[in-house]
Amino acid sequence: MSSNDQSPARSGSPSRLDDGMPSFAVIGAQKSASTFLQDQMSLHPEIEIPDGEVRHFEDPFYSAGEVARLPELFERPAATTVRGIKRPDYLGRPEIPARIQAAMPDARLLVVLRDPIARAVSSYFHFARHGFVPLLPIDDAVQALMSGAWESDYPRAPEVLTFGRYGEHLERYLGLFPAEQMMVFEQVHLIRRSPEALRAAFEFVGVDPEWRLPEGELRVSNKGVYSLPRLRLLRTKNRTRFTYTESMDRRYPRRMTPWGWTYNASVVGLDRLVLSHFDSGRPPELAVETRAALEEYYASDRDVLRRLLPCWGVEPDWL
Repeated sequence: MSSNDQSPARSGSPSRLDDGMPSFAVIGAQKSASTFLQDQMSLHPEIEIPDGEVRHFEDPFYSAGEVARLPELFERPAATTVRGIKRPDYLGRPEIPARIQAAMPDARLLVVLRDPIARAVSSYFHFARHGFVPLLPIDDAVQALMSGAWESDYPRAPEVLTFGRYGEHLERYLGLFPAEQMMVFEQVHLIRRSPEALRAAFEFVGVDPEWRLPEGELRVSNKGVYSLPRLRLLRTKNRTRFTYTESMDRRYPRRMTPWGWTYNASVVGLDRLVLSHFDSGRPPELAVETRAALEEYYASDRDVLRRLLPCWGVEPDWL
């Protein structure tokens, strides 16, 4: 099945499920334009996909029986729409494929891949902004990540690197789902040739593939922040907005005080009016030795990808 240059091969026909469960899921990869895909697909009149991310297949939500409540996320009748969800962490978490297969065995799974080194850099700054890893210059951060120095205090830190081992994760899904139930995009192709890619995605999930986005409706989402001064400031909002678990693996929104609202508004204003004007918006360049270490880390997984991706017609330049 190709998500690049031809219509997808079909395994049966996707349908609007009578039980109200989603019939497709955007499962990753994290920091690889999965939100971009979600936003564009949500504009299709035959598709309903909730805003944000759906964590029902992750603990503690899964163990609490939240999967059975998935139909409650949707407002329109199941018989008239194709329902979907998005959670990019699902690709990289080893417990998730079996859980999805048990609840949604016929689901269509959509994946967006990105150069794993660029993804790791983006993921690191994303995690640092939200308080799940310390904030350091990128070369120092990669060294800490590769040595495992943060794992005891920041249990999500390994995800920065491991979530980019796409071959390993795709093999796990292929052990439970046929390749025909999966569609893989490469990030650059998805964004630069979005009309063609979206047509393939629409056909894949079973809606009118000829529908086109209205002129000017293409949405660009989740622009990263890579400036250390900006991130130092933005990170100070976290403790007023969220309560972190003792293990630092999860956070929950907290009730904001008037002081908290005032402080956060001041931070946002200072960032937008001052610091953002000194930010190039580009990720930092990696030192030669840092990039070489990451290339070695992902080398074996690239071999797996070279074997797997041809079945979807995907040939990334970075592979």
